[in-house]
Formats: sequence, structure tokens, C-alpha cells
Amino acid sequence: MSKRKLPRGGGTQVALSPELAIAAIGLFALYSDGESGDVETESLGELLSAIDLYEDYAEEDFAALGSEIGTLINEEGIEAVVVQALATARDEGIEEAAFAVAVIVIAADGEVPEEEQEFIDSLHQALGISANRAIAIIDELFSSEEEGEEEEDEEE
Repeated sequence: MSKRKLPRGGGTQVALSPELAIAAIGLFALYSDGESGDVETESLGELLSAIDLYEDYAEEDFAALGSEIGTLINEEGIEAVVVQALATARDEGIEEAAFAVAVIVIAADGEVPEEEQEFIDSLHQALGISANRAIAIIDELFSSEEEGEEEEDEEE
């Protein structure tokens, strides 16, 4: 699969629930460098299951969610789905959650090559998140992780 760029807008408007929007943005992030790895794929599943929005989802619900996104992409096209996912995230006030999911998925394999950094940069802009806020979100995500690792090291 070729690397993905965020669409500039236009296309058919498809209705997406907040659950579909975050999952679609996470999936789009998964392929931002043109491929998906097992670690990134696992990370997306774990992240979604930890978000309150998905608290009532069972494994088969996540599978249905993935199928629904795939069907929408096949019927409407990737650009229309991504444009609507971004719009839904902004309209529903979940843009920071969607951004955080994308960043964590991208960083899950421990590498953030240039293509993925470009995706992160364009994603925060498309979601209407300032560069300063995007940096703060990234810092919050990874400083908590580093603190947790330091605490684990101290316990050993």
C-alpha cells in the first residue's frame, strides 16, 4: 500500500459516528508510511478498547467496525471517508483523542520516519489543533509513558 497523505477536502460526505471517525483516523495513521506492522495494528486495537467511547464494544463489535470502515472506503473512497472522519472529530470535540490515537499508533513500533512525521504534522492541522497544542499532547503521551517505565525500573 502506498503512503497516505491527508486529503485536502471535497468528495462525497458520508456520515460517520464518533466511534467510526476515531477508528478511521487510527487506521489511516496505521498506513501513513505505506505499510502496517503487527505492533502498530495491535496498538490500534488496544487503544480503541481503552477509550470510553468503546467501553461497550466486544471483539466482534471491533471486527464489525473495521468491516464498516472498509465498506465505506470501497463505496465512497478513502478521501471521502477521511475528510468526514476529520470533520466528525472536529464537530464532536474529539479531535485531540483522534490525534492521540494516531500518534500512539504511529510511534508503537518505536520509529517515526519522515513520512509519519509529515502525517502527524498534517493531521494536527487538519483537526484544527495548533502546533503548540500538538506538541503538548505528544509530550503528555510520552512523558507519562517514560515516567511509568522509570517507576517500573525503580521497583525492580
